[in-house]
Amino acid sequence: MADVILTDVRDLRLGDIIDDWCVKCRRLTNHAIVSLVGAEAAKVRCRSCYSDHNYLREIAPPSKRELKKRAEAALAANAEAPPAAETAKAHGTRKS
Repeated sequence: MADVILTDVRDLRLGDIIDDWCVKCRRLTNHAIVSLVGAEAAKVRCRSCYSDHNYLREIAPPSKRELKKRAEAALAANAEAPPAAETAKAHGTRKS
C-alpha cells in the first residue's frame, strides 16, 4: 500500500501520513494520524521513532533559550511599569 501525503484537511483519515514536528526527534518528520477530532488531526505517531504526541501543526515549539528570553523581557517590562496601587494613588482613586 502506497503512502499518500495529504494537504487538504477535509481529506484526512486515520493512518494518513502528514508532516509534523516530532518532540522526541526534534525535527520535522512524517507522522501517521492516530486520532481525529472533527476533521482535524489530534494525535499523531512519528514514523521515525514511533512516539505518539499531539498534532503540533508543523510548528516547532520554542527552544529553552527563546522561553528564557521571553521571560526576561516580561520581567523587564513589569519592572518598568508602575504598580497599579501607586498609579491609583497618584490619580486620587482607590483600587477595590
